[in-house]
Amino acid sequence: MNKVLLTRRGVVLLPGIAANSLSVSIDGRRIWTFSPTAARRLGVVVPWPAELLRAMEGRSQFEVWDDHGTRLGSRTLSFGTSTGPIMLKDADGRMLTVNKWGRLTQDFEDQSEETRERLIARTAEVLEQLRDLGFDAFIVGGTLLGAIRNGDLLAHDDDADTAYVSKFSHPSDVALESFRLQRDFEDRGYWIVRHSVSHFQVMFKTDSGLIDHFVDVFTAVFKEGRFYEPIHVDTDAVVPADILPTRPLPLGNMELQAPADPEKWLAACYGPNWRTPDPTFTFETPRDTVRRFHSWFGGMSTHRLYWDAHYQRTADASSPSEGAKRFAQLLTPGSHVVEFGCGTGADARYLASLGHTVLAVDFSWVAIERAREAVEADDLNVEFRVANLYDRRQMLSLAIELRSLTPSHVFMNHSIEGMTNSARLNAALFCREVLRDDAFAYLVSYGTPGRDFDYSRPETWHVAPRDILKTAHDFGLSARIVRSEVATERGDRRLLTDAVIKRNQKGHE
Repeated sequence: MNKVLLTRRGVVLLPGIAANSLSVSIDGRRIWTFSPTAARRLGVVVPWPAELLRAMEGRSQFEVWDDHGTRLGSRTLSFGTSTGPIMLKDADGRMLTVNKWGRLTQDFEDQSEETRERLIARTAEVLEQLRDLGFDAFIVGGTLLGAIRNGDLLAHDDDADTAYVSKFSHPSDVALESFRLQRDFEDRGYWIVRHSVSHFQVMFKTDSGLIDHFVDVFTAVFKEGRFYEPIHVDTDAVVPADILPTRPLPLGNMELQAPADPEKWLAACYGPNWRTPDPTFTFETPRDTVRRFHSWFGGMSTHRLYWDAHYQRTADASSPSEGAKRFAQLLTPGSHVVEFGCGTGADARYLASLGHTVLAVDFSWVAIERAREAVEADDLNVEFRVANLYDRRQMLSLAIELRSLTPSHVFMNHSIEGMTNSARLNAALFCREVLRDDAFAYLVSYGTPGRDFDYSRPETWHVAPRDILKTAHDFGLSARIVRSEVATERGDRRLLTDAVIKRNQKGHE
């Protein structure tokens, strides 16, 4: 008798489940592992992770297994309109599973021994670079946990984690130190993706140019008797002697530096039961710790993983948007255009095909990689670059770079409404610094929320026209709503607006 029911909404739990974890497989391959602990009551539905639900297209056999290897239920389910099997792969054909954050990614269970050894070697390389730059660095997170448990990477993990001890304790000094460290890595030829002022990733590609893996670099801080390490560790139970001097630990076929007392670090991060394997583990960070880290170190990656996943599975758009066509009608021949939120580059290619010079940016490196691939064979004056509106420092650097060139127009097609207020303010700051003479910014955005508004789906967000006008005014810009209509997309009726923004020449020279 089945102890679970599989539905298009999720997994319905029936009485009698004694397992600590349940795993869902699709056509025989494990996709997702979760804990039934919080949902043991009859009829409780554990919903499919949002990213998994969006990616499932086709008809396949679903099974649920407990942690003893007993099958609790099976059923054939269909999603979308396809009649073929559900294939969870990224744009490069690599198999995906759901990680502890609810994101679709590659875990080590599906990767070759050669790939795992390469990641371990790259992790050792990052640690060596950190030490060469004068920092005490060591493995942390799942990487440290795997080294302690079995001397190898955890099967359900999907990246490598490192940290270094900051030479400072004040958040501003910690931030400046991290930015200097990023520049040092970039000067040595590394590609860096920043998530906050205390966290960046060192990205690595395969020989063919595809993304192979990344190594996280976190900042560890001792401040007023406490040990802090974003994104979760906030404790007085770890002292400097628990971290330094570092000690070597076997990981795969190498030895990597680890904290002096690894067990102290693991208990601070994962709790007292860290020794017991739990593939369903998720962080439950105290609210005051979340507030503290956000106040000190900010965040520069809101929904970036969402968009990375979106562009991993979405076909490249071949046709320009209607907004890009309307924007193009206002441009003079041979204009210079900066596009924010370019995605895979359809609008940028269109504008360049009209004879304009285009710099197209997006904070999703997946989108930029695909945009570059799509334009390789074209003789167009377009450059695709990873840039992040959440990073004010980066936006000001870009503004300084562009001010020495010909006046630049700015184009944003359904990007500004999917960002939080900090990025919107940075966009206004960028426009104030870049727009001059007759140059203008053109914003296409939804002015009302989607019918099924969901914080985790930024395409359901909106920005009210009055907020566009107010923000522009606050930054010495003038804004006009030049077009407004009720548009219908996938059965959802929403207010669609086009705004033109210029620099207010009076009093803001």
